[in-house]
Amino acid sequence: MFFAGIDAGSSYCKCIILKDGHIKSKSITIIEGNPARAAKLALNQALSPLKLKSRNLTGVVSTGRNRKKIKIKNEEMTEIMCISKGAHHLVPSLRTIVDLGSFTNKAIKINSKGKVMDYVINDRCASGSGYFLELVSKALEIDINELGEKALLSKNPLSITNNCSIFAESEVIYLINEGHDELDIAAGVCNSIASRLVSLLKKVNYENDITLTGGVGSNEGIRKNLEERLDIQLKEFPIEPIFIGAFGAALFSQELQ
Repeated sequence: MFFAGIDAGSSYCKCIILKDGHIKSKSITIIEGNPARAAKLALNQALSPLKLKSRNLTGVVSTGRNRKKIKIKNEEMTEIMCISKGAHHLVPSLRTIVDLGSFTNKAIKINSKGKVMDYVINDRCASGSGYFLELVSKALEIDINELGEKALLSKNPLSITNNCSIFAESEVIYLINEGHDELDIAAGVCNSIASRLVSLLKKVNYENDITLTGGVGSNEGIRKNLEERLDIQLKEFPIEPIFIGAFGAALFSQELQ
């Protein structure tokens, strides 16, 4: 039997297909203002290499900010539940998860069984999220996937002081116009986000082990800076961090049968 998990976030829709608890296929599409279409496309792309159709699925669980707009589903679960489910399944020792999305960041505290004990969501400003990184990447004319690696090459990280994404973007543009090195600006941005994540973690009384999920979770500049600030080594997954929510949704789909 095959099961699907669909995570429709703010910017991307992720899909994972499971069979007997193992990932058989996965895909990701851009939302582009139409979550329902993106979910259908992501599901079809994930099913295609398996030569399956949606009717061949035993169950589908949706999650993410746009989950209610997805028509192809049996059940829906919150992203907090699905992220925790997927992360704990892959790394049972985890006690704290930081999810870095396009517009929100979340800190989640779980127990030894993966049950959510506490969580906090920062959705008041996008300055510590993926959207802010996209703005910075465009201003620096650097691919967003390379921003973290560029930051690690910096010898003199600059300070980004504004907490609002609009003003922080203006600050970055000012630094560019002043002729500052793009590597130092990239490092300053990653350091600024890592600093905000530490504040978020303290609100849930974080415990080791800690990991990052979500699209921004692959940013090495943020990962390394957060590790230095917390004096730990973040746990890693065998799959990309952006797929953890979809994986958790697929696991729930399998369990619900």
